[in-house]
Amino acid sequence: MKKLALLLGALCVLCSSPAAIAQSDDEAAAIARFRNALREAPLVPKDAPEGFDVTIVEFFDYQCGYCKKQHIAFQQLAKSDPRVRIVYRDWPIFGGESNFAARAALASQFQGRHDAFHDALMRHPGKLDRAGIKAAARQAGVDWERLTADIAKHESKIEAVLAQSDRQARILGLQGTPGLVIGDFLVPGALDLDALRDAVAEARSAS
Repeated sequence: MKKLALLLGALCVLCSSPAAIAQSDDEAAAIARFRNALREAPLVPKDAPEGFDVTIVEFFDYQCGYCKKQHIAFQQLAKSDPRVRIVYRDWPIFGGESNFAARAALASQFQGRHDAFHDALMRHPGKLDRAGIKAAARQAGVDWERLTADIAKHESKIEAVLAQSDRQARILGLQGTPGLVIGDFLVPGALDLDALRDAVAEARSAS
């Protein structure tokens, strides 16, 4: 796993000028700013149990088969380790209905139904189409008319989140989904439950 410190040069992209880090921040401050931007942006969904001590940021696409497997591993991890927060960064690189699914999932937060909708989308077999997204919404108790209205009403906020996630994924050098940041370690790919537990333990010991 790579530590975020190894990506310091790329952090200049987040600054107002390329010289900003060198002139006004030390390395620790730059990493802290990037870490905070990854984890704490408005409208970015989070599964944050009380007393968490490790954060995983996942870049994912709802049509990514490996992301679906990662979702199951996260659920298994939560049963044995209740101190892990997961931050969900929608990165719809498959295009097409992935773009709409990401926007719909983000908008479902305004109904308080993101967790259920995210789970239903991740469990949808095969390629997503609009009918599949609507079926997942129905299964999750999402009001479809309100959802489509919220997508339009909050378009600027949703687009800003997606643009930020895309920018961050590229800064991290991710080339596909899923991409994970576990603590301060970068993992460009899916992890099964055992590997996920090992990575969390390493991140916990390094914090």
